[in-house]
Amino acid sequence: MSAALPWHQPTIERLLALAHADQLPNALALTCPSGWGHDNLLAQAALQLLGVSGDKPVDEFAHPDFRWIAPEGAVIKVDQVRRLNQFAVQTVQAAPRKIAAVLDAHLLNANAANALLKTLEEPPADTHLLLATPFWGKLLPTIRSRCQRFQVAPDTDAARAWLSGQGVQLSDVEFAEFGYAPLAAAAVQQQEHVDLTGWLAGLSATGLENAVAPILSGDVVTWLSRWYRRILLHLQGVAIPECGAGQRALHGFAAELLAARRQIESTNSANSRLLLEQLIVRWQQMQPKSAA
Repeated sequence: MSAALPWHQPTIERLLALAHADQLPNALALTCPSGWGHDNLLAQAALQLLGVSGDKPVDEFAHPDFRWIAPEGAVIKVDQVRRLNQFAVQTVQAAPRKIAAVLDAHLLNANAANALLKTLEEPPADTHLLLATPFWGKLLPTIRSRCQRFQVAPDTDAARAWLSGQGVQLSDVEFAEFGYAPLAAAAVQQQEHVDLTGWLAGLSATGLENAVAPILSGDVVTWLSRWYRRILLHLQGVAIPECGAGQRALHGFAAELLAARRQIESTNSANSRLLLEQLIVRWQQMQPKSAA
C-alpha cells in the first residue's frame, strides 16, 4: 500500500476529525481531478477510518469490516453492489465502524446505481460508504444528492515538490502539457520520455515511421492530451518552434486532436497508428512552406 499523497492529507485529516467527533457522514464522495490520485485518496481514507494499516494492495486487504468495490471490466456491476448491500447490514466486528469503498463510482451501471441508492437512502448504523471519482458530474444526480462531497483542491506547489522527490524534473511548459496532473506526469516520465516541443519542431524533417514509433510505445491518449494543451500554450504566446500555422488552422486542428482522443478512448477498434499518422500529415500540411 503506497503512502498518502501530500495534497490528500488535509482531506484525510478532516475525515478523521469528523469520525473522532462522531460526525462522519454515512455516505460521502471523495473527488479530485484526474491525475491527482483519487484511488490513493480512497484507499488511504478507508484504511485510516478503519484504524488499520497494511502493506498489501488495498484490493487484497482482508478485514471483516471493510469492502473494496472496483470496476469489473468497464463498469461496476449490480452483483457487486448487492454484495456491498449485504455487507452494509452486518454487525461491526473489529473496527470502530464498517467502511465500504467504491472506486470509480461514475462507472456504476444503471442497475448497480439503483441498487446502491437503497443503501444510500437508509444507511445502517456504523456503516460508511465512500465513493471516489474524478468525474463528479458523471454520477447520477440521485447519488450526488445523497453524498456529502469532499473535494481535493489541486496544489501545484505540493505536486512539484512530490515530483522532485520522485526524481521527475519538468519544465513549466511540460508540466502544463500534463494539465498540472502530477501522477500523469510521473507515469510518463518513468517510461521513455519524449520531448513534445522538440518532437513537434522536428516533424517537418521526420518520416512517419520514426515520428509515430516513440508515441505508440506509451499512452497515446496522454500524448494527444499533451499535444492539445501545447497548442493552447502556443496560442497564448509560448511558441512551438517551426510552427507557422495560423490561429484558425490551429483551432481546427485542436478539435481534430480531441476527436481522435475520444475515438481511441471509446472503442477498442480504433487504429491508433493510423490516427496518429493522419494527424502528423495534417500538421505538416498546415505549416507554410517557409516554415516547413
